[in-house]
Amino acid sequence: MEFLIACGASIVAKFVEYTTVLSARRLFDYGRNVNNLRGRIQELNDAEETIRGRVEEATRIGEEIHADVQSWLSSTRSISQRAEDFLNNNRDRANFSCCNVRIPNLASRRQLSREARQMVEDVTHQIQAAEFIRISSRPALHSCIAFRGEYEYFESRKRMLEEIMKALQDREVTKIGVYGMGGIGKTMLAKEVARQATEAKLFTEVAMTTISQTPDPRRFQQEIAEKINLDIKEVESVPARADRLQRRLREEKRILIILDDIWEILDLLEVGIPFEHHGCKILMTSRSLDVVRSMGVEKSFQVYSIFGEEAMNLFQGIVGDIVERPDFKRLAIDVVGECGGLPLAITTVASTLKGQDSLDVWRDTLRRLRNIISPTNIDEPLREVYRSIRLSYDSLSDEQKSLLLLCSLHGEDSNIRIQDLIMIGVGWGLFHNVHTLSDARTRVHSLVVRLKARCLLLDGYGFDCVAVRMHDVIRDVALSIASEERDMHSIVIDKLEDCLNGKNLKDSKVISLRYESSDTQLPERLDCPQLESLFLVSDAFGRMERRMPIPKHFFEKSRHHLKSLLFCEAELVPIPPSLHSLQNLQTLCLRYCVLGDVKLIGDLTCLIILDLSYSTIKQLPIEVGQLNRLQLLNLEGCNALELIEPNVISSLIRLEELHIPYSFDKWEAGEITVCRRSNANLAELVNLPQLTSLSLRVPHSKTFPKHFMFSEELERYRICIGSSMHSFWDPRLYGVARSLELTLQERSQLKELGLESLVKRSEALSLDGLVGVKNVVCDLDNEGFSDLKRLEFSRNVSVQYIVNCTVDQQIHLRKAFPMLETLRLGKLTNLERICQGKLPQDSFNKLREVYVTNCDKLKNLFPLSIAKRLEYIQVRDCDMMEEVVGHGRENDAHIISDEATHHVVEFLELHSLILQSLPKFVQFISWSESEATCGSSSVQSPIPLFCEKIL
Repeated sequence: MEFLIACGASIVAKFVEYTTVLSARRLFDYGRNVNNLRGRIQELNDAEETIRGRVEEATRIGEEIHADVQSWLSSTRSISQRAEDFLNNNRDRANFSCCNVRIPNLASRRQLSREARQMVEDVTHQIQAAEFIRISSRPALHSCIAFRGEYEYFESRKRMLEEIMKALQDREVTKIGVYGMGGIGKTMLAKEVARQATEAKLFTEVAMTTISQTPDPRRFQQEIAEKINLDIKEVESVPARADRLQRRLREEKRILIILDDIWEILDLLEVGIPFEHHGCKILMTSRSLDVVRSMGVEKSFQVYSIFGEEAMNLFQGIVGDIVERPDFKRLAIDVVGECGGLPLAITTVASTLKGQDSLDVWRDTLRRLRNIISPTNIDEPLREVYRSIRLSYDSLSDEQKSLLLLCSLHGEDSNIRIQDLIMIGVGWGLFHNVHTLSDARTRVHSLVVRLKARCLLLDGYGFDCVAVRMHDVIRDVALSIASEERDMHSIVIDKLEDCLNGKNLKDSKVISLRYESSDTQLPERLDCPQLESLFLVSDAFGRMERRMPIPKHFFEKSRHHLKSLLFCEAELVPIPPSLHSLQNLQTLCLRYCVLGDVKLIGDLTCLIILDLSYSTIKQLPIEVGQLNRLQLLNLEGCNALELIEPNVISSLIRLEELHIPYSFDKWEAGEITVCRRSNANLAELVNLPQLTSLSLRVPHSKTFPKHFMFSEELERYRICIGSSMHSFWDPRLYGVARSLELTLQERSQLKELGLESLVKRSEALSLDGLVGVKNVVCDLDNEGFSDLKRLEFSRNVSVQYIVNCTVDQQIHLRKAFPMLETLRLGKLTNLERICQGKLPQDSFNKLREVYVTNCDKLKNLFPLSIAKRLEYIQVRDCDMMEEVVGHGRENDAHIISDEATHHVVEFLELHSLILQSLPKFVQFISWSESEATCGSSSVQSPIPLFCEKIL
C-alpha cells in the first residue's frame, strides 16, 4: 500500500512539474508572439507608408499604378486592421480575476499565442511581398482615332475603306500604302482606319506617328515606344533605340503602326519597325506612289478628289443652309467648283464663309479663288492649302519642277499632250544630258510618271495622243510659282496689251497666249526681248470660225532668245517675214494652222523639231532639206499634202522621227534614178540611219524599190501597207506605240520587205491576205507574240489555227498572246480552231474582246478557262459554229472542281454577247469530258443556252 502511495505521489509530482513547465513556456510564448506581432505590424505600417508615398508620387506625374501594388495596399490595410483588433480586443481573454488579483489564463493564452504566431507569419509574408521593382508605369497612349463626327464619310471612298480594312485582316499583307495629293484627306482616312480597327479589336495596340518632310527618327521612335510602354528616353543613339524598339514590337501579337505623311523612302528596320513580323501591320500614307511602292507595300490605294454632291455636302455641312437660298446657291456651286474637289480647300473656304450672309463677301471670296493663288493675296485659312501644295512642289527635282510649271501654262482642265512637252522641252533646253529625241521621250515619260505618282498630274485623254491633266488647285499654285519665280506667264490675249505695259511681262521667259474668240487680235509686235518659249492656243479648240492671224512683224522684238514656238489654230498665210529672224529657234510647231508656202522655214537652220501636223500644207518644198539638224518632222494629218519634193527626206540625215500623213499616196514607185523625179521615193528612208520612229502608208506593195527593207532599229512605228487608210482601230486611241497594218498577197513578202521583225514586235497587228500562213504563231512568231495587244486577221484561205501547240508541231511556247486584249477574225474560210492542243500557262491571259465573222469551219471559240474572262463576244455568219465555249480537259484542268463536277459556271465579266446567223449553233458551252482540245466538234449532254447552270 505504501508502495502504491509512493508511486502515485511520484507521478503526481512529475505531472505537476511538467504542467508547471509547460504552462510557464506557454505563458512566455504568448508574450513573445504578441510582442513579435506588434513589431511586425510596425514594420508593415512603415512599408505601407513607403509604398503609399511612391504611389502618390507616381500618380502625381500621371503614371498608372500596377494592379498588384493596388492589391497589396488593399490586403495590407485588411491585415493591419485585423492585427490591431486582435491586440486591442483580446487583453481580457489572456487573464482572469480572483480576489481582485489578475491571474494569467493559461488556456486562453495558449489559443491567443497560436493566433498571434499565425498573424506574425501573415504580416511577415506581406512585408516580403512589398519588395516591388516597379510600382507604376507610364499609361499607354490612346490611339489617334478620329471620332465619327470628325471623319467625313464619302460614298466614293467607302469601297476603298472597306478594301483597306480587308487588307488589314489578310495574313499575307503586312504593309499597306495610301497615297494622294496634299489636302486630299489621307490623314483623316488613316485615323478612321485606326478607329475601326480598334473597335473591331483587330489589334491589341494601334500606334500612329507623323514622319513629315524632315523626318526625326528619335521623335517617332519615342511616340511608338510610349504607345507600347517602352522606356527609351535614356537611350541616346537611334540604332540602339531601334534595337530595343524592334525587340519589343516582336513581342506584340497584334499591333498596327500608322506612319503618316512619308515623303522619302524610310528604312523601317533602321528605325526599329520589324516589317517582316506578321503580328505587326504597317499602314503608311504619302503623297507619292513611288515612295510607298519603294517601301514594299503589298497593297496600295489612291485617295481621289471629291466632286458633285459629295463636295457640296461637305461645304454645306460647314456653312449651313444658307447655300439653299437662291441668291447664294449659284455662288456656292461656283466656290465649290473652284476648290477642285480638294477637301482641305473646301473646308478652309467654307470656314471663312461660315456665318457670312453678305453676298459681297461671297463674291469676293470667289474672285480670290479665281485669281492665281499666292501667299500674298489670300486670307490666312487658304494659305494652308497653298503651303500644302508648295511643300510638294519644293520636294521635286529641277526638271520635275520645270515640267510641272510648263503644264500649268496650259488652259484649265485642258489635256496636255505628252508630245508637246517633249517638243517644248527639247527646244527650250529643259533636259540635261539628253541628246536624242528617244532619250528626251524617255525622260519626259519618266518625269510624268513621277509627277503622277506624287498626284501632281492626272491622267488625260485625247483623240490622237497620250495626255495628262492638272488638278485646278494644283495648277493655280503652279501658275503662281511660275509667274513670281520663273517669269512664266499664262495670259488671255484680250489682256495682253495691258500686261505688256508692265515691266514684268517684258522680262518673261515663257508665255502662253490663250484666246476664245476668233475676233481676238494679236498686237503687231510682241515686245518681250527675253522670251525663250511662246505658245498660242485656243481655249475653244475646234469651234473657231477662223484661225488667229499672225501679224507679219509679230516676232521682231522677241527674236533674240526665242527657242521654242508652238502655235495651234493660227493663220500664217503668208508666213510672217519676222519668223525669218528667229535664227535660234529649235522647235517650231504649227499644228492645225492655215499655211501656204513654207519655203521660209528652210532658213531656220537651228531647227531640231518641225511639226506641221493637221495643217493645210500642200507641198513640202526643197528648202526644208536644208534643215540638217532636224530630228523630228511631223506631217501627220496633213491631208492636203500632195508633193514631197524629191531628196528632201534623204537630206535630213539626223532625222529620228518621221510622220507622213496616211492620206499621202503619191510615193514614186521603183528605184531612184538620175532622171527628174516628181515626188518622194521610199528608198530615201534608207539614208536615215538614226530613224527610230516612223508613220506612213504605202497604198501598194509594188511601190517599194527592190531589196528595200525597213530598219530593225525602229522603236515606234505606225505603218500601213496596201490596206485602207482607215484602220479598223486607231492605234493612237489605245496608246499603242508599234502598229502594223498589212494587206499582202503572200507570206513571202514579209521577208522581202523586212517586215518579219516588225510583225513580231508589234502591239497592234492587222493582217489581210498572206496566203501561205497556216498557223499564225508557228509561221509568224514562234515566241508567241509577247507584246501584241490587238490582232486582226482577215481574208485568208490557208490559215487553220491561230496557235497550234500539239506535239507534232514541235513548238514549245512559254506563252501564247500573253498581252492580247482584242481579237478580230474575219473571212478565214479554212480556220478550224483558234487554239489547238494544251496552251502554255498565262496564254490569252488578258483577252477581253473577241469578234469573229465568216469563219465557216470554226465550231467553237475558246476553252472555259479563257472564255470566263471575256467581256465582249460577237460571232456572226459562221456556218459550222456549234458552241461558244468548248470545255476540254487539257486547257480546263485547273477549273475548280465545283464547276467541273456540277457544271455550274459563272461568266461574271461578260458584258455583251452577240450571236447572229449561226445555222448549226446548238449551245453556249460544251460539257464533254472526253474533249481533248478546244475546238472539238463532239457535243455531249447539251445544255440549253442560258440555263440555270450558266450564271
